[in-house]
Amino acid sequence: MKRFKPLNILDNKGFWPEKAAIADAIKEVLALGGGRVPWPVRDYGRYRSPQWRDEKNNLVPWQSVDWYVFDSLDEERMQVDAVRVLQNLLSEPWRDERLIGEHYDLMVLQEDMYDSSLKGAAGPAPYVVGRARAMAAAVVSTHRIENIWGMPFSYVKTEVMRQLCFMFGIPSRSREDVAVIDGSVYCRNVCILRPAVQAPDDWTTLTVDRLRRGALCEPCRQDLKEFFAGAEREAASP
Repeated sequence: MKRFKPLNILDNKGFWPEKAAIADAIKEVLALGGGRVPWPVRDYGRYRSPQWRDEKNNLVPWQSVDWYVFDSLDEERMQVDAVRVLQNLLSEPWRDERLIGEHYDLMVLQEDMYDSSLKGAAGPAPYVVGRARAMAAAVVSTHRIENIWGMPFSYVKTEVMRQLCFMFGIPSRSREDVAVIDGSVYCRNVCILRPAVQAPDDWTTLTVDRLRRGALCEPCRQDLKEFFAGAEREAASP
């Protein structure tokens, strides 16, 4: 699967002070991976095409961030289903080579989010903060972490960094120091890629560790470097 491809950023929050955390997160992940080739990053913001509503004022599929949210909203829970968002990102028509072509999508939403695939005895888990599909897309909800007193920028940055790494296939499933939980691979070391479930507590721990010890453990950093090295070989090949 192709590794070197553009990263598209979308959000539905309009102007918000913590948006710079997304750019910071991307820059730090690139730095940790030792990337030397400029990575194509395109910020579409609160994307709405000129045809985002039809003549009856209905949202047109794939023509706005609003549609991605509306199409994925569970009205009973009043939460967005991360599974549905990711499915729509993976099936969007822009992936046609005659349009944008293959790319990564990072979507940041203000709505609360859950994962319909995580079903226990009581049904899906109450909420999730982020989800990713390897080599394709990631979605982050700021709902549970943006109003934490004192550090909203840092918490958003931590989660965006996490989902970018998961999207790039980090950590590697083949390692012995990882845990596979509900099909997702997490690190078991002191690292931002370890499991996080309870907001805000787990994001407090992850963010404090990131600031004090660095974002990634050495094995995850090596995985990230190998990813970028492979991506750069792709970029250099004819």
